[in-house]
Amino acid sequence: MYTRWSAELKSWLNRPGTQALQLGDFDYHVTAGAHQKVLLSIAPDIDSIIENGYVQKRSKKSTAALCSVDGVEFFAKHVRFTEKKFLFRLRYFVSPSRSYWTAVVADHLERAGLHTPKVLAAGDRRQMGLVSDSYIVTEVLHGADTANEALRSQPNSTKLLKEAGTLLKRLHDSGMAHGDIKLANFYVSGNDMGFWDLDSAMLFSNGTPEKWRIRDLGRLLSSFIITVDSMPETSEEFFDVKTFAQTLGQSYGIDASRILSHFESYWLKKMKIQHTINL
Repeated sequence: MYTRWSAELKSWLNRPGTQALQLGDFDYHVTAGAHQKVLLSIAPDIDSIIENGYVQKRSKKSTAALCSVDGVEFFAKHVRFTEKKFLFRLRYFVSPSRSYWTAVVADHLERAGLHTPKVLAAGDRRQMGLVSDSYIVTEVLHGADTANEALRSQPNSTKLLKEAGTLLKRLHDSGMAHGDIKLANFYVSGNDMGFWDLDSAMLFSNGTPEKWRIRDLGRLLSSFIITVDSMPETSEEFFDVKTFAQTLGQSYGIDASRILSHFESYWLKKMKIQHTINL
């Protein structure tokens, strides 16, 4: 179990050049680099800077935005834990908040040779040990797009599904499960593909368990089908669930029937799909 005091987190906090800042109940760490001075200066106003940035996603529980301050561009996400149930918050009494956990996971990916936006800063607020707010700041990947949007420029093709399956295998073999895998959480930038939105990831010291592998694969297959099913360019002949599962299975190195066993449950119970399929 990873805790707020785990060696992996301490290693990230103590990276050479990282600077820590404490403002009341706000604990904030900024990595070394040309961005450091600016990101340290925004600490007192970080909430308003995120809210007034170019918002990518906003809900009652979180806000994510592209921001620019004094010529430094960055992506920032603020998660409001006070909007979550008490028992959910209680688990973070010993666990790292999502920002620091994302930093640990990003470090893990970097060591595994996998791509994810570099973490520039992380911080949280705690009251009586319970996290109330979490902040993660990363680099901006210019020209990057989510894989589901990239797929829309590749109608009636499984090329992107193959690439995602191969990359997911590398992720699992590194001892990690994404936890919220879907095409929207892969990014495509030129010839590169990587992962983002890592705050639900799981790290395993003894290898990624089978159930987590199958779960991620089922979710990936579901998100691919949801996307192609919504594209007007998709031909009736192309839309074949079993063929998609076989394509993903071959790229990952697993029998398609094992993916479909979880996919059917996830598709029907979680995604509320309108499309009727026969497996």
